[in-house]
Formats: sequence, structure tokens, C-alpha cells
Amino acid sequence: MPRPTIGFIGLGAMGEPMAARLLDAGFRVVSSVNRSRDAIERLAPKGIEEHGTPRAVGENADILMTIVWDEEQTDRVLRGEGGSLGTLRAGAVVVVMSTVSPVYCQQLAGEAAARGVDVIDCPVSGLVAGAREGTLTLMAGGDAATIERCREAFDVLGTTMHCGGVGAGQAMKIGNNAIALGTWALVQEVREVVGAHGMDLARFMEILNVSTGRSFVSKNFPMPPRRVTWPAMPVKDLSLCLDVAREFDVEAPLVKASLDSGRPED
Repeated sequence: MPRPTIGFIGLGAMGEPMAARLLDAGFRVVSSVNRSRDAIERLAPKGIEEHGTPRAVGENADILMTIVWDEEQTDRVLRGEGGSLGTLRAGAVVVVMSTVSPVYCQQLAGEAAARGVDVIDCPVSGLVAGAREGTLTLMAGGDAATIERCREAFDVLGTTMHCGGVGAGQAMKIGNNAIALGTWALVQEVREVVGAHGMDLARFMEILNVSTGRSFVSKNFPMPPRRVTWPAMPVKDLSLCLDVAREFDVEAPLVKASLDSGRPED
């Protein structure tokens, strides 16, 4: 059985090495420029096929992977003018790999189903190094049989974890990121406390990382000398977690505190 053609939209810091791995594994990969030409030109020697619009990518794809910045960009490349959703053939699969709302993915799946197209929400965890090395965790939500149809391509990228129905992958990723970012905020805060006491912060981290307070965050991320404000990505992901909490009337004070701790002061 021939391998599926992969449409890949979003050749940013994560997407470019993911697409490179698929090309190196022998997949036909088609793409279009989203924000910058640089990545697609770097991938041209590996054989990526450039098309003018997401719409044209959809016409050629059996599996369409999108990993753009946010929900707005995802919607533009799928449903916007020149978007790909309307040109995908019946039997194709859309794989939403950006971190977006679970409800958005469920609504997208309903619309796509009317066209005979399946949707998997499949955000990834593992940072750029994982994208380069093929060690990502793929948090997949959707029908198990549909996920299995994508298995050969997914295996090139990392380890697939089936989380449940459509939207469950996003719920998993949002929860994971909230915990990681909350841990980051807590470690920054505590470092300020022990530093004020006069303890050497390098020594604090050394001892922390062989003690019960250690975590993936404390062991793998260099800490700034003082607390910093959140850049755009953590704000997006923590806000998504709070949106889900509000939708289902769940209290999430620690998530809110983590978000507030990184907001710039007025």
C-alpha cells in the first residue's frame, strides 16, 4: 500500500524539523509558505514540494498536518480564503498539532465529517530538540482507527499517546503545559526567597535536583537570575487552560496565579 502524501503547514521552529524528518523517512511532503520562505527553501533540497496556498496543499494531501501559532492561524489555513479544508478529498485526515481549544477541534471535526474528512487533534510535547530527534510525545485525540491510519508518519516524529476522543489531545497538552509553567513560576519565586536569604542559587538548584522538589522543569531549564514576565506562548497556553476551566465551571486558582505571576507590571 503506498504511503500517504503529507500536507504540512507551519514550518516554524517545531514544524521545520518535523517536516525534515518526514522527508528523510521517504514521505512525499507538500507545503505552502505560512509566514516566511526561509524554512521551505531550506527543505527544498530534501524534496519538499511547494504549493501556492493551503488550498493547493489540501488538494494534494492524504494527511494534512498543521502546526501554526494559534487558533486564529489554524482557522485561516483550514477555513479561510485559500484554506485547505474545502479541497481535501473524502477519506483525508486533518491533524491539528498546534495548541488550541478542545472545543475548536470538536467543532472542526463536525464540519469536516460532513465532507468525509476525519480530524485528529494531536499537539506535541518535547521542545525543538524532540522535533529534531523524533522523540516528541504526540497527544492524540480522535478515533483510534483514524490515528492508526497516521501511525507510520507519527512514528517518525515520536511516540503517539491516544488520549480519548477529539479534543482530548488538546486537554492533555493544555494540562501538561499549565503544570510545567506553574512549576516554572514556583521555582522562580522560591529562588527569589532563598536568594534573599543569601543562599547561592546555583547551589540551591544543585541540591534541589537531588531532592524531593526536583522536577522536569528544574532539571532541564536554566533559570534567570530574577523573575521574568511571560512571553506570548505561556500566556496563550495558560489562558487556554483557564478558558476550559471556565467553560466547565471548574475552579483553577493556581493556574490563574501562575498566569498572573508572569504578567508585566502596569
